[in-house]
Amino acid sequence: MNKEVALDGPNKYICYKLSKVMRKVQRYYEASLVHFEITPVQFYVLSALLSSDGMKFKDLAKGVGIDGSTLTGILDRMARGGFVERRDDPEDRRSLLIYLTEKSKEMGPDMMKLAEKLDRDIKEQFPGAEFATFMKVLDQLSETTD
Repeated sequence: MNKEVALDGPNKYICYKLSKVMRKVQRYYEASLVHFEITPVQFYVLSALLSSDGMKFKDLAKGVGIDGSTLTGILDRMARGGFVERRDDPEDRRSLLIYLTEKSKEMGPDMMKLAEKLDRDIKEQFPGAEFATFMKVLDQLSETTD
């Protein structure tokens, strides 16, 4: 008895498709952000700090969706690169506040313009209202998996 089995492979799984798309988007951003000598995850940190400089470590971790131990390593590399500095929180000696350096503040506007361009490039791949639907689906997935 020789039954043919249709193998869809990993392509039928949501996690595979999301991972595949994320890797492509990540590479796209990496290639563009290399000019600033930062990685996409460092961009997320910098953009959060550009919105609210002097964030508490724990709030920054929550805001960018990174656990504390991972964020520590990222901030170590960013501090060595001259992008951020850590300061003690005068209101709570157990806490750290994360600040942008002048270097980051100066490159911030150009970095944000580039990020907006990258987002526009991706958005242009969706006709009509499909992008709004896509973003809504991403938000729903994010809420569902929390």
